[in-house]
Amino acid sequence: MPLLLLMIVIMPYENSPYLFFGSSFLGIFQDFTVIKLLGLAGFAWAMLRMAGGDIPSGLRSPQARFFLLFFLGVVVSSLFSGSGFLAFSRYLAFLVFLPFVLMAVRTERDVKRVIYALVLSYTLVFPYAVRQMIRFDARLGTGLYESNYFAALLLVVIPLALVLARQASTRKQKFGWILAAMVLVMSLLLTSSRGGLLGLLVAGMLFAYRRRGMIGVFALLGAIVIGLTVLPTDLGERALATVQGAAVTSSGGLEASNRAHTALFWAGLQMINDSPLTGVGPQNFKELSQRYSGLDQAYIGHNTYLEIAAEMGLPLICIFLMMIASVFGALKRVSRGGDRDDLAGWAEGLRYGLLGFLVAGAFISAQYEKLFWIVVFLSIAMERVARTESVARVPQSEDPFEPAWRAAPASEAS
Repeated sequence: MPLLLLMIVIMPYENSPYLFFGSSFLGIFQDFTVIKLLGLAGFAWAMLRMAGGDIPSGLRSPQARFFLLFFLGVVVSSLFSGSGFLAFSRYLAFLVFLPFVLMAVRTERDVKRVIYALVLSYTLVFPYAVRQMIRFDARLGTGLYESNYFAALLLVVIPLALVLARQASTRKQKFGWILAAMVLVMSLLLTSSRGGLLGLLVAGMLFAYRRRGMIGVFALLGAIVIGLTVLPTDLGERALATVQGAAVTSSGGLEASNRAHTALFWAGLQMINDSPLTGVGPQNFKELSQRYSGLDQAYIGHNTYLEIAAEMGLPLICIFLMMIASVFGALKRVSRGGDRDDLAGWAEGLRYGLLGFLVAGAFISAQYEKLFWIVVFLSIAMERVARTESVARVPQSEDPFEPAWRAAPASEAS
């Protein structure tokens, strides 16, 4: 567990040159960093435990099976397309990560530590992120991470901070978690990420509607409008220009960015048409993007789902989406415990956080983000904990986004 927590704490700083060891390790793990070193150490520890007979049951979960099937498909696609071993080596790092997470997270206390570490790590990085923003005179995330990717990661943890505030037993704790949530939302707005804003709106409005009905939705929208007005960000202008199709904006390169995204979208569809079953090969989208798009510069797909389908074929994107659906299913089952159960609350927060991340993933290539895979593997551990510890559950509506006040039994509502 200490290794996993340390990985999460330093995750926001992963792109720092001080945490970078080399371009590869043993010619297998590309861009070798401290986080990957900790992951390998955790994998070695997990293998020793498993060799002693301690086999986590989560390896037979739907999420794990879909992931293993997806990884096998990536290998097959690499071989058929001629991309080679290095093309799927990045997914090999996640394969190593799977048993590490399942072995480290065994109890509700372990889950709590991971949730706390996720929220605090992305909250406490704010002063450093602001320093880098001022230093480079750019959007928040520059000099720390790429702004749009940083915004997508923030979407995962914002609902968790709100859940922790709701679960707080004292006013002091509640105020602290509310403050953390405000810092996280402020950080997201300062990234000026349009995909991040859309993810916040979709996940935030569903979360607010479930908790407080339309009053919660209007309160959220009001808070976002105030934030866009008060904070030194051009996100509102960028979003409005995108909706209106405006060509002139002070946000620098917005028109060119829109043209590039459109060209890459059609290029991705053409790649799928040319090789629908095995794709053009993992990590080949950027190399082929100029030929298919006609752009002057090579780009990645800037769309998680389109890039996976183009690089590895339609069967693989279907497996990827089924894996995501199984994650939502597991989190939904855990969240049925209701407000009386901390574990259920964390599952609900992860569900909406993952939803926001997936919305933002339509504008970035997010399939390699470690935080995404932490959520995938953590959902396995959480369902196992909920089952083995026999956590009490309160019956809920089958609709995961139906308001809690509408789903409550008549005896409780009265």
